[in-house]
Amino acid sequence: MGNAKAKSINLLLYEGDLNGVISIEDTSWNSGELYSAPRSSVNDLLETGACNKYGVYLLLSQEMVYIGQSSDLAKRITQHTVGKDWWESVVILTTKDDSLNHSDIDYLESVLIEKAFSVNRLDCDNKTRGNSPKVDKFRKVYLGQYLEEALFLMQLIGISVFSTNKIQPPTSKADGALLSTVDIHTKLAIGKRAKAEAVQYLGSQGISLGKKVSYAVKQDNKNEFWMNPQTDRLSSEWEIILNNNVTHELIVLCVPPYTFKLKTNNENGLIVRSDKPNRIDLNLNTITLKDRRSGLDFMPYVTNRIKYGNNG
Repeated sequence: MGNAKAKSINLLLYEGDLNGVISIEDTSWNSGELYSAPRSSVNDLLETGACNKYGVYLLLSQEMVYIGQSSDLAKRITQHTVGKDWWESVVILTTKDDSLNHSDIDYLESVLIEKAFSVNRLDCDNKTRGNSPKVDKFRKVYLGQYLEEALFLMQLIGISVFSTNKIQPPTSKADGALLSTVDIHTKLAIGKRAKAEAVQYLGSQGISLGKKVSYAVKQDNKNEFWMNPQTDRLSSEWEIILNNNVTHELIVLCVPPYTFKLKTNNENGLIVRSDKPNRIDLNLNTITLKDRRSGLDFMPYVTNRIKYGNNG
């Protein structure tokens, strides 16, 4: 193993998989703490308490990032759910003991903005380059180590927006916006955190979807697709992508508004999670597409079945 320094990484999956809120710590990062969440799980992220500290936040799509900092992260991120519609996920960089101060987060924000600008990934709203950092040389060393570990952990969970490999524009529509077809097939076959790749691949096949799409991958060792969409999906057109990464097939569904209701004492309906009443607990059979908990049938709403990878 040579002279490599070993480290232990702690990963907490709040939803039980990589598609929800994630918290990461490691033994090389002192009190550092990273949180990641898809846009649809921002409320769940706020409930963790991660946003009640000083810190830096990143709003991310596959090809762009907006970087900000605040002593009231909850307020700032909530504002961005209304003010910015392009981002797909958010990352919080903070500390377990809330040890960062105003000067620290000014410095961290400034360095990350410069990094994103240098690889042409910076959102145009970051043109001000953040606040002027005012930290001494000793604190710069500490914050530099903090950032080095943060960038490593972001890369570990698939965030490559600071990569020095610049995005090349596609030569044709079918090439996609960011990843090659081979890379997309690989990520789809893994399944986890591949929602953006699924939407992109379907787009390359002429299937255009909206911004609010529910996504689920076949559960390991189970013949089910499991997801926890928000209950407000029932009142609008509900688009769903089911990724069967065993048969290498994307199943697209479009459920009209008010097709399904929530279960009440008087009638059958979809069941919500006991711990999160604003989330539907959906378990669709991979073959019949019937929900195991409510018995409701989603098969009539299938609009496309698209193969990918070697079976495509």
